[in-house]
Amino acid sequence: MNLVWREARMADADLLWRWANDRETRANSFTSSPIPYEEHVSWLAQRLGSDTTRIWIFSDGDAPVGQVRIDISGAIAEIGITVAPEHRGRGYGKTMLEQAMRRLSAERRDRVRPRASVLAHNEASLRLFRACGFEEVSTVRRDSGEQVIVLELARVLS
Repeated sequence: MNLVWREARMADADLLWRWANDRETRANSFTSSPIPYEEHVSWLAQRLGSDTTRIWIFSDGDAPVGQVRIDISGAIAEIGITVAPEHRGRGYGKTMLEQAMRRLSAERRDRVRPRASVLAHNEASLRLFRACGFEEVSTVRRDSGEQVIVLELARVLS
């Protein structure tokens, strides 16, 4: 495994849209319905233009294997991660998340606490975040009745 990352760009819209609309991804997302392409493109343009969002595309050689998105609000850095369906179960998620946390730490001069909000039935994501040093800080119930596990990195990035 030789992962490299780069900033996402509008040319990645199709790739990110396909990953976002993967059946397993939708089943483990807060909104399970498919995302219309036009809505995705508009959202991506807004996120790429934001000073508080980072989206990094990870590749192994020439093959894109996933993305990490970070949305910063105050002292919290909300983390989202997607591994491409054809690359799941190979350890990419852990390496991507670890690299993203190192990059976030190097980039941010202020102190931020990485946080992930994960549906309780999404066991793969819960295992991933826990393996990378995230710990459960709370459980909340959505209006739909679904439980969400909130995890934070056990140390503050500084």
